[in-house]
Order: sequence, then structure tokens, then C-alpha cells
Amino acid sequence: MSNGNGKQAKSKKRPLPKGLRIALRICRMLLFPLLLVIGLYAGLRIGYVRFGGGDPADVLQWETWKHMFDLVFAEK
Repeated sequence: MSNGNGKQAKSKKRPLPKGLRIALRICRMLLFPLLLVIGLYAGLRIGYVRFGGGDPADVLQWETWKHMFDLVFAEK
């Protein structure tokens, strides 16, 4: 009878080259901030163009956001 100590077929993984490991680590570290920036841009664009009725070219204009800031925090 078998006592469970038999050799099982294990697949041996070759280690990745050092350069590839570093490149993958850098990609993983940059992916989250990149997704945050894309989400921020999409939110600004949807909010300003779709809900605010603004021009899509004005989304990233400094004057547009300065004007909005002045409207929100205006003294009454």
C-alpha cells in the first residue's frame, strides 16, 4: 500500500530574468496611479461636459476651473 509519500509530478518554474522582474514591478507600481489619473480625467470630462453643458475643449483649461472655484467660494 501507498503511504502518501510518493513522488508527484511537479512542474518546475524557471525564474524570470532579473530585468524582466524589475520591469514588471515598475509596471505594477505605475498602473494604479495611471488608472487614478485616467479616472480623474474621465470624471472631470463627464461632469463638465455631460452634466454642466460645457465645451469639451475647456475641460483642462485653467481659467475654467479658476472660474468655478470663484463661483463656489464667492463671498455673499
